[in-house]
Amino acid sequence: MKIKPPRQTQEWSYSSHRESIGKTLSSPSIRSNKKTHINCGSSARVAGNVCANVDQIRRQGRWNNTTIYGAYLTNLPRESVRSMAGFPTYGRFFYHARAALNPPTSL
Repeated sequence: MKIKPPRQTQEWSYSSHRESIGKTLSSPSIRSNKKTHINCGSSARVAGNVCANVDQIRRQGRWNNTTIYGAYLTNLPRESVRSMAGFPTYGRFFYHARAALNPPTSL
């Protein structure tokens, strides 16, 4: 068995990256002004939903405090929202006992 040498890689230009994402978004008719940064906000919010520390999220995206709160994270206080929904304010425990109930077929 021959082992192939590693492929040469070439940096993808910003304009090619932006154009490719633009084409991908236009197919299902999604409009966005943030083509190359479209996943930044959602990835920060997903990390926050699984209880990642805000400082870790900020460092991962290389955002300053103003940018992360103004553009990427929601302004909702996560711990109070979790508490009001009946979840513990710590960890990743998002289980409600009522989710295990089977609704009556008459519904």
